[in-house]
Amino acid sequence: MREYRVVAREQELLTTPQSIFSRIIADVQRARRSVDLEFYIFEADNVGRAFTELLARKARQGVKVRVLLDGFGSRGVAGDIRRRLLQCGVEVLMSERIANRRNHRKMVVVDGRVAYLGGINIADRYVAGNALGIWHDAVLRLEGAVAMGVVQAFEWDYCRFRGEAVRCDITAGAGVALHLSEASGGGAMESLLTDIASEAQREVIITTPYLFPTRRMLSILGDAVSRGVRVRILLPERCDVWPLDSLMPIFIEEALAVDIEVVVVADAFLHAKLAIVDGRRVVVGSANLDARSLYINRELMASTRDRGVCQAAKGFVDRVALRARPAMRGGGGRPVARIFAHLLRDIL
Repeated sequence: MREYRVVAREQELLTTPQSIFSRIIADVQRARRSVDLEFYIFEADNVGRAFTELLARKARQGVKVRVLLDGFGSRGVAGDIRRRLLQCGVEVLMSERIANRRNHRKMVVVDGRVAYLGGINIADRYVAGNALGIWHDAVLRLEGAVAMGVVQAFEWDYCRFRGEAVRCDITAGAGVALHLSEASGGGAMESLLTDIASEAQREVIITTPYLFPTRRMLSILGDAVSRGVRVRILLPERCDVWPLDSLMPIFIEEALAVDIEVVVVADAFLHAKLAIVDGRRVVVGSANLDARSLYINRELMASTRDRGVCQAAKGFVDRVALRARPAMRGGGGRPVARIFAHLLRDIL
């Protein structure tokens, strides 16, 4: 019988929870030397416990396993999960529980040659959905030389979690540019947004779960619109953080006022952090379109012009947009709410 083998591409954009988790699990199962995970959220639920058992099994097999978790986002991780991992030889490090500046990066590195980055965390809702509906997300899988930058980014974070002073010196592989918040004096995410807006000639499509732009961010995107670029932002209809749910319409109104198109997705939660520039460049990672991601949190984004990734990103946006509608004007909220939103806009 003929043997059929699936040969992975160097760059792949995964846009369904089934494809994302199945590929990560398969790569971890094949690991021979090392497995490194870094997540903002690691829940003590079915998905979290399944990953715990997988990592524990690999550690018992002699594979070096390291897990980095944010102290605030993963504050709910059960003590028995941590004990289970530690007992099996997994190194688990958690950052300080700081509510303001969070380590929002999500990475998986296997054997130093396969890497994942994107928006997904370890929790049931990314697979089964919740009261907001199914969750849409996007993760970039890299294999071979193009994965080296993510490998280096994890190593840098690992040293930082251990309290070691090291330089942030990341060399991305050919074809993929990496953007860490700490680069460019901490202004890497704003520089990336400026680069996206200035490069575009026809269209910029952005998917984000949160729209809380500063005036500077609106100016960057508004300048692109004034040059004739169509800027379209896709958002979930409802926010998963209830205090912010009533504030987002205020910022949607501000975006509409500068002729940015805003489209809201119903019956689902759009969690993907993705941008498509003229259909020829894709930027994907962990940063939302808000001040926290651009100026406060530790984020990681990747930029690529890979044709397959661009096609997958366009297909993902088209699929999500089937359940979307244009946002309507008139959602500016009450005066008190607007004042409150403007006072907080630089930290939301």
